[in-house]
Formats: sequence, C-alpha cells, structure tokens
Amino acid sequence: MPVMIAAGAWLFFRGMAPQYWLLGLPLLPIISFASTLAEIRDEGHQIRVKRLWGSRDVPKKNVVGTAHSALEGIGALQLKRFVFPWGKIYFVSDWSKLGVASARPRESNTDGDAPPKPSARATLWSLAAAVSGLLAARAMGRSAQGFRIETSLVRVAACILAGALCVVFAISRTRKPSLANVAMFLATFAAGFIRW
Repeated sequence: MPVMIAAGAWLFFRGMAPQYWLLGLPLLPIISFASTLAEIRDEGHQIRVKRLWGSRDVPKKNVVGTAHSALEGIGALQLKRFVFPWGKIYFVSDWSKLGVASARPRESNTDGDAPPKPSARATLWSLAAAVSGLLAARAMGRSAQGFRIETSLVRVAACILAGALCVVFAISRTRKPSLANVAMFLATFAAGFIRW
C-alpha cells in the first residue's frame, strides 16, 4: 500500500510546477508509517515480528504489553526498549495472531447473531480508500501514456471486477476492515479507468 500511495502521488503531481508538489508533503508521514507496519505471530516463548524489510524474533520477556492504537485495525506492541522509528511496533490486526490482534474490540449488539455495525471512523477510512482509488486511476489516466478503458467489452469486464470487489468489501467490512478497504480501493481504481 505505501508503494501504491507513493506511485499514485507521483503520477498525480507529475508534470506540475514544483510548488504543487508541496501539497503532497502530508503524504510522507502516512507512507512512512504504513511502510513500518508489521505482522506479529506468537510462537511460544518468542514473538516473530515481520516487517517489509525483514523479520526478527523478540523474547516474550521483553514485551510490556499490547494495545489498540488510534487507528482502527492497527495494534501496538510495547517493548521494554525504544523501537525505531515510533517507539512501539505497530502491527495490522488482520494479519497478526497475538492478544489484541485476534481480539479487536467490537461494538456490542443485542441481536447475538447480527454482525457488529462499523463505526464512523471505519466508514471514513472506507471513504478515503474509495476516493484515493478513484484519484489514483484518474491521475494515471491523465499521464502522457494514460491507460484508459474505452472498448465496450473491456468496460463490462471492468464493471464486473469493480462490482465483485464491492461485494468483497461488503462481506468483509465488519470482520476484516483492512481487506475491505483494499477491496474498495481496487474497485474504485478499476472503475476510474473506464471512459464512457
């Protein structure tokens, strides 16, 4: 995802005057944070931490605890020492198997069988994924060698793909929010190339 965000920003701002590139500066902390997210697995006496650039084992005696971060679907693993660059190891709950990772807080419901309703924050993240997918596709379509879907058969195939990804989004929204947001991004990304 960090590579896709960076590539989308580059395609969007390519060819613009340098002062417009300053508008993309707020994306740098987002890309930096996303590239440091980890996958965490409990392996008995140690915890395996997999990051983009490699993996390592951390003894359980060095773990202070786990907590939920301010971002939905992201947990934080606190160690006894400072961990570069954020002080804690932030991990994606959907990918990980450890304490807070497998027990994400769910809003209580009285129906018992009904799935929990997504929070307003989860809805905003889904909306951001949809908008960024559409903007990335439009930016790529605007480039000099812009890719566009213009034939009717390919339009239909792109619509079917986008629809299938929307179904994946709807099914996985409450249980796997990260997967749902990636599906929404890809659905709007595919739809953004269609020219009618």
